[in-house]
Amino acid sequence: MYSTPHDALRIGKRAAEDLADALRLVGFVLPSLNGEFPLTGVPQVRLGSLSAKEAHRLAAWIRDHG
Repeated sequence: MYSTPHDALRIGKRAAEDLADALRLVGFVLPSLNGEFPLTGVPQVRLGSLSAKEAHRLAAWIRDHG
């Protein structure tokens, strides 16, 4: 477990930044990707909203590169 909820939040935010950077490298931006307060003590990343067009494009990219 994490020592404080703020530690878990910091870890979630760092994970969200890492994912956003990786997605940006392949041409994707999730507008509301962010770390958020942990649920049951586990760091969380909120993936946020994405247009249907971009969701299809991301899904196709994942299928092509998976």
